[in-house]
Amino acid sequence: MMYWNRQRGQSATLDTTPIKGESKKIRALIDQATSDSVDESDEHAGLLSMIREEVICPFPARIAGEAVECVRFEWPKNGYGLNAVCKSTVKTRVVDISMLEWIEPLPRGHEWIDAYFAWRDLIR
Repeated sequence: MMYWNRQRGQSATLDTTPIKGESKKIRALIDQATSDSVDESDEHAGLLSMIREEVICPFPARIAGEAVECVRFEWPKNGYGLNAVCKSTVKTRVVDISMLEWIEPLPRGHEWIDAYFAWRDLIR
């Protein structure tokens, strides 16, 4: 289990082991969102709060090839995750963020989604 601010010995330093595919900017975003966190649940809440604040909705995307508009994000009812609420011409769907196919131009604040995915990979 990875806790970004977990005490190690006498210091509260972060693990600086490089993560595959991780950039310094993504690491900085994760650190920013989780700086006051005491456990994974707090880290998750911090990241989702930043996504809600920083990622500009609505934006176009696709789900299984179908054109949709992502209108907002929601927390799942149980456990960790991030859901996207997407509307098409016929229905509204709530899907895990990993189901979205991103379309250029990416929405402003999309780097927070990248930070969320990098964090999620760390806790698995």
